[in-house]
Amino acid sequence: MRQFNRPTALKIAAVLTVLVAAYAIPFYDIPSLMQGADNPVPFWLALGSFASDVLALVAAYGTWRGHKWGVVLLLGVMAYWFVQSIGGLAMATDAGEIIFSGGMFIHHLIVVGLCFWPERATTKVAS
Repeated sequence: MRQFNRPTALKIAAVLTVLVAAYAIPFYDIPSLMQGADNPVPFWLALGSFASDVLALVAAYGTWRGHKWGVVLLLGVMAYWFVQSIGGLAMATDAGEIIFSGGMFIHHLIVVGLCFWPERATTKVAS
């Protein structure tokens, strides 16, 4: 089995992050912010979710390019998303919420694992 290298792992982490953020912004964040006081979700939580999704897109760009700041920012976003997914699991009222929050938790674990993917060791031949 052929292993992939760290730049490939970082690109996969960036793509996975963009997929989640690109879904969340139009289908969750913007509708939640537009509902305002009528939304059962507190406004500060909806605003924080939107901000974290925008930061995730910036972090994904930096991670795709292989910048250390992008990986560090992505790990910070994943920490916030972990809190959201654990809260979602703790307060889930039906199977759909449990599956969604559990899936997001697994997504975050995968992205963090890809961010810490080691560089492949190169063997040097003595001449």
